[in-house]
Amino acid sequence: MKSNLVVKLIEAHSSGSEDAFKHALNNLADDEEKKGNASTALSLRNAYVYDKKRSVSYADSPLSEMSFSAQTAIPTPKDRDSTLELLEILTPKIKLSDVALPEKTVQVLKQTVAEQKSMQQLVDKGVVPANRLLFCGPPGCGKTLTANALAGELEIPIAYVKLDGLVSSYLGQTGTNIRKIFDYVKNKRIMLFLDEFDAIAKKRDDSNELGELKRVVTTLLQNMDAMPANVFLVAATNHHHLLDPAIWRRFNSSILLELPNLDQRIQMIERFFADKMPDFSVDFKTLTILSEGMSGAEIQGFLLSLAKYCVLENISGSISQNEIAEIWLQQNTLFVSENSDDYIKALYKLKKNGIALRTLEEITGIPKSTLDYRFKKEGMNDE
Repeated sequence: MKSNLVVKLIEAHSSGSEDAFKHALNNLADDEEKKGNASTALSLRNAYVYDKKRSVSYADSPLSEMSFSAQTAIPTPKDRDSTLELLEILTPKIKLSDVALPEKTVQVLKQTVAEQKSMQQLVDKGVVPANRLLFCGPPGCGKTLTANALAGELEIPIAYVKLDGLVSSYLGQTGTNIRKIFDYVKNKRIMLFLDEFDAIAKKRDDSNELGELKRVVTTLLQNMDAMPANVFLVAATNHHHLLDPAIWRRFNSSILLELPNLDQRIQMIERFFADKMPDFSVDFKTLTILSEGMSGAEIQGFLLSLAKYCVLENISGSISQNEIAEIWLQQNTLFVSENSDDYIKALYKLKKNGIALRTLEEITGIPKSTLDYRFKKEGMNDE
């Protein structure tokens, strides 16, 4: 066998790109056929088995919020002093169609995917495809999930950076760890995912920060500038206002993921019941209204609690408004006293959204007259 073809096969395997590996394998088999080694070529092709459904599948459990599986066979860099691994290689299990996103966000992501899939054509024309995205937004709004879905569309693995290993207590080591991470991925076709990005990308003019953090930001910027086009960088932060101004210029796009809007909530709720509770009928309007103001993660938690309640209570067929209201109240008042104003406000939200006082009395044990009195006392009269 030609050594250069074997080398290319190994490089394609290391890059994590299944298409590149298959292409290199076919070139090797073709070369063997030209030499008259038809049996060797056939053996090479028969040895290749790639089950796309196994590598990219829908997340089976809402408890697996990250929606990817770990690949432990690939050695990864470690922090010198703690010996903690700096990143974990993960295989995406979902696609963009599995995530409820605003249409404008979907369009930006689809454009990015199209550029990535036409990378060679663009590079040949001297145009670099978008390969750096910054996701901003409050916790639980799907930043990690969206990054995973994006990797799923591109069919590339994820190098998920582990913050506990990256940020070292030793001076200078965090910057060294950043260099190790970028060195590890530079020859791979892979997504580098930096969660809680503000931990290493804070403003350098913050007087409360030590000089060490400022050097970390400088190291990060230098490595981002030197990052090759084959690496797809996605960073996520809950605190974009803390980021150093120079960081923003390093990204092709920054995407704000906010609390789910009406259409997103409808999509999430309908998909959940289609996947997990197809034999149940439910008042989707009530669920949609009561989920307003929740993050995507909170909505998933609410629906999962409702599903478990139905199973444990042997409820079948139809889920009543009472049951929806009871689970919603439990989810939203876990750390609230029943005598507090916040508890009364939660009950009033139920009433305002169509839950009868009689139902509130049944699920709380508080008489209707008392509830009505408390609502009026707190100035919660219906408009």
